[in-house]
Amino acid sequence: MAPRDVLLVILRDLFPAWDIWTCDRGVWRAAGSMLVSASTAEALMEHLAGAGPDAFQAAARAFAGRAA
Repeated sequence: MAPRDVLLVILRDLFPAWDIWTCDRGVWRAAGSMLVSASTAEALMEHLAGAGPDAFQAAARAFAGRAA
């Protein structure tokens, strides 16, 4: 499994309300309450945080809980 695939699995798990994928040109996309596109996974996460701050905080708590 490629690193991009692993990151997609993690993002999909953290943001279950969003459909997250990469297109054939490597653009990261998420569809939920709106369509978000970004050139990197980091930029996509910034957009998701702006689109749903509460969901992003819940995802951060979930991730921190798993890392402990």
